[in-house]
Amino acid sequence: MFKGPYGVLLTPFTEDGKVDYNAFESELDFLLQSDIQGFFACGTTGEFVSLSPEENIELMKFTAKRLAGKKQLLAGASDPNPATSISYLKAAQECGYDAAMICPPYYFTMKQEDVVRYYKYMADQNIIDLILYKIPMFTNTIELPSFEKLLNEKRIVGMKDSSGNMKQIAHEADIVRRNRPDFALMTGTDDCIVPALLAGCVGSVTAFSVIVPEVNAKIYELFNSGNITEAMDLNRKALKLLRLADSVMFPSGYKLVYEQRGFSMGHCQVVDEQAIRSLRLSMRAELDELFRGIKKIK
Repeated sequence: MFKGPYGVLLTPFTEDGKVDYNAFESELDFLLQSDIQGFFACGTTGEFVSLSPEENIELMKFTAKRLAGKKQLLAGASDPNPATSISYLKAAQECGYDAAMICPPYYFTMKQEDVVRYYKYMADQNIIDLILYKIPMFTNTIELPSFEKLLNEKRIVGMKDSSGNMKQIAHEADIVRRNRPDFALMTGTDDCIVPALLAGCVGSVTAFSVIVPEVNAKIYELFNSGNITEAMDLNRKALKLLRLADSVMFPSGYKLVYEQRGFSMGHCQVVDEQAIRSLRLSMRAELDELFRGIKKIK
């Protein structure tokens, strides 16, 4: 069962829009030293939609060479074309990933019966364990009745809920508790890690577990030792930094925070350099405040 904090890997780019593998190697080496449970390659914050299928598979392979056997690995396998998603599943299985994560197809609107049919089709391929990826701000969603039906698919072992909707997460957790306790329900937003754990999630898959792994690892350490108030206080301390990251086009804001930690990120998006100049200073100040908060915790 998947449990604990997982990080969504960020993809650095060179000036000509190619993946910067030297910078990515530095990111992976840094994360190997962390207490984060595992990592998600080719996810939303990793800008998989900006990469070709060949580039995504290359990124999967590179990640596996550095982290497989040392950290648990989740592979992004999302694409509107089922054939492309299946090619990602096969690559993930060949590279030794622990599971693959797939969001519902995007761009074209789907009915809920179509979403259920799609996931059953993917599970029937019987290639690798699957994790549902609920991210309604970008894709078709997974409503509660559909979620409950998909719990019957044994190849589907978990779900990352990035909706930020705590009411929905509470109901999902109750459905899991009643129907399939071995299923791994995880939040996909750093803003509400502790509330999600209290609601019944068993882990998280988020960007800040890569950007500030020390913070999220400490949140889990406090929570698991019964220090819920302290865990919640630390989770709150990250909120202003998250607001700053969300104040510019996603995911550039998160990459800007990571740059403050000394990592070269680059952008494949058109970034407003004038707007982010002062933002960098605010991020640096808030990041320093966040780490001062960690030092005060015994």
